[in-house]
Parts: sequence; C-alpha cells; structure tokens
Amino acid sequence: MAQHHGWDPHRLRHAREQAGLTQEQLADALNRVLPTPTASPEAIRRHESGRHHPQARYRHAYRQVLGGTDQELGFRVPGLPARVEQPRRVGHHRGAPPADAGFDRLWSPGGLAAAFEEATATPSSSPLERRQFIALSGVALAAAAHEWLIADPARITASLAGKRADAAVVADLTTTVDALRRLDDKLGGQAVHGMVTEQLRLVVGVLRNASYTETDGRGLYAIAAELARLAGWTSYDAGDHGTAQRYYLVGLRAAAEADAPGIGANILRCMADQARKTGDPHTAVNLLRSARAGARGRLTATEQAVLFAGLARSHGRAHDQYQARHSIDAAYQAIQAANPAEDPPYIYWASPSEIAFAAGASLLYSGQPQAAIPHLPSSVEQISADMPRELLEVRVTLATAHAKAGDPDEAVTIVHKAITATAVPSAIVGVRLTELCRELDTAGHPGAEDLAEHIGTVTRTDNV
Repeated sequence: MAQHHGWDPHRLRHAREQAGLTQEQLADALNRVLPTPTASPEAIRRHESGRHHPQARYRHAYRQVLGGTDQELGFRVPGLPARVEQPRRVGHHRGAPPADAGFDRLWSPGGLAAAFEEATATPSSSPLERRQFIALSGVALAAAAHEWLIADPARITASLAGKRADAAVVADLTTTVDALRRLDDKLGGQAVHGMVTEQLRLVVGVLRNASYTETDGRGLYAIAAELARLAGWTSYDAGDHGTAQRYYLVGLRAAAEADAPGIGANILRCMADQARKTGDPHTAVNLLRSARAGARGRLTATEQAVLFAGLARSHGRAHDQYQARHSIDAAYQAIQAANPAEDPPYIYWASPSEIAFAAGASLLYSGQPQAAIPHLPSSVEQISADMPRELLEVRVTLATAHAKAGDPDEAVTIVHKAITATAVPSAIVGVRLTELCRELDTAGHPGAEDLAEHIGTVTRTDNV
C-alpha cells in the first residue's frame, strides 16, 4: 500500500477489474492512447501495488481507457490537497504586479499598518493568493530590502482602543508560532500555510485593537514578523515566489518595528535562499551581506553560522570557489562557538548538520562534486526524523553529488530509498529532484524514467 498522501493505488486495480481487463490487456489499451507506447504489465503492477505513482501521461491514458476521474482511479483522494505545482519562474506572470507593488510607503508612517491590512484582508486562509505577483530579482529585490540597513526602530503607540494585551498574551502567541514552525518541518509548507496566515490575522487584530506596553508591543510585532516570514516560507514551499516575497517584505518591516534584528536577518536569509534557488546567487550574496550588516552585531554565534552557510551556498552557485570555501570555514568556526542557551527560538533547527549540508552543497555547485560527498553523509546522520523535508533535500543533494562525480547508480539508489522513506510534498525539494532527474537523463542512465515516476509520488507534480 502506498505511503503517500492522496494516493490509493487499490482504486486503480479495482477500476481495471471492473472493466474486465487483465494487466496485459490494459497495457495494450494504454499503448494505443499514449504518445509513446511504453506501457507494460510490469508498469501497471507497479502502479497498482503502490510502488510507483503514475506520471501525468499515464494518468491521462488511464482516464481515457477506464473512463474514471482522478479520484475514482485513486490518483487523488477527495478532501486532500491537490498536487504541488513546480515553482513558477521568476517574473513569469503576464500582467501581474511585482511583489513590491503598492509597497512604496511600507517604511513610512502608517505603511506597515496598510501592508498588514492587505496581508490579512479576507477570511481566506491565503489572502495574498487572491492575486499573483511577479517575483522580484536582482536590483529590484535588493532595493526592496534596502531599508533594512537604514531604518531606525520605530516607537510603538502604547494605547489603542480595545482590550489589553500583556506579557501572558505574548507568551501564548509565541508558543503557537513555535508549534507552527515545527508543523511546517514535519508536514511541509502547504499543509500549514492556512494556519499560519490565520494566526497572522489574529496577531494583526491584536496590534490594531488592543492596548499594550511598549515592551509587549515590540513582542507582538516580533511575532507578526515571524509569522509573515513563515507565511512567506510556506508560500515559497508551494512554489509561489511572488507571494512569498510580499510576505517577506512585510515581515522585514515588522521586524524593524519590533527592534528585532535577528528576525530581520533571518527573513533576509530566507529571501536569499529563494533568490539562490531560482538562479540569482549574486542577489542572494547581497541579501545575506545586508542581513549581517543590518543586524548591527546583535546575532548569536548560531545565527552567524547560518548566514555564513547561506553565503557558502550562494558563492558556490556563483562558482566562486575561494569565497565559498572561506564562508564554509567561517560557518564551521561559528557553529563550534555556538551556545544553544543564547539562541532565539526561530533558529532551533540550526546545528552542525546544517553547516555540513551547506558545505557539501557549496562544493557541489561550485563544480567540486567529489569534494562535496564527505560532508553530506554526516549531515544525513545528524538530522532529526522530525525534519523529513530537510532530510530528503540533503539526500537528494548527496545523490546529485554522486551523479556528477560519475556514479549514477549510487545516485538512483539513494533517491529511491529517500523517497520511499519521505512523503512531504515540497516545491523546494521538487526543484532539486528535477535537477537530478535531468542530470541522469542527460547521462542516458536507464533508471532515469523509473526514478522520475517515483519522484512524482513525493512532489505530486507532472513536471519532473
């Protein structure tokens, strides 16, 4: 039986039996409608046993031959989310506004309140998804974040109409945010995005209607900033880059209002991760440098290590081997000096395993796959089972290193095992899986097609 959400392979077998077809007869029928006749009784056995999820061309052929819907054939169970789309290309929405459209007053008096109004305007669980925004890149993205470097923390109005929000309210909201972060780790961004935006709406309502001290106000703005960051991250994990950036910009402004440079730096780190993975490593470097400068020396050693790790990956993607190795060394030094007791709650996931992952990824993408391999197994061993998405990404990176180092058989073995053990849909990981599949396909590896089919069971996308 399949372990992947939304897929019931027994329904496909039942539909075949109801049609009175053997697996051999069904394969013949599928080959008459498939663009390329590749169906076989063995492929059907894999689909019906739950070993491989049918790709889009197979699902279309099954619908034509058996006459059922995706739900009736077991490809998607009613009530579960639809498949994850591959990330949209940056700047690819025709006629859509850029991510910072209307945000020119974000850093002026009243600008944050207006941005909060837009982000929480409707009862929908994903208010910004009412429109699609073009993702910013290059100079435009750096300019949108530039105010982080020059803005002074604003003073918070201590009295608003409504009930009082005290330190206990701040503590309760903080606990909820931590729970949402950990749910994202376990279930993936799409599963928790609605809960995150609903919680952001709640906190914005408290800021708008309650009264609070200046200290508690800063705490509330810090919570709003972290929720906006998490809303951006979960949008990014669903492949919606423009909406993700829009949430990030709101969160960055809220972090300045809270005088929380660590949260702001962490938001810029997420923005840099998105820029790097969408093909703009130079902008990622600039955002990370802004994060370090804007934090004004108020980061813990762990936070510093994470930023250096991001720089290592970004320099690697930019093929700057010298700066990549320099950043790797700095990241390892910082994590060795870390004191977890000093760290803020939003950095709980950072550990030596994360630095090893960054080191391996940096070396891989700077053209040194063989040198990358020793760093990655130790990262796999140290990652908690409560973080399956990250574990899958590290394993895929290790597999890619083996493929690029001339050992595609090991790459295929690693990914098949990783996918079988992990069922968290993620557009972020989907990009890495797609890259690996293309690498194997280019090399002419005979297992590339089966791997692509298996990958679809996790990414739930037709574009792998």
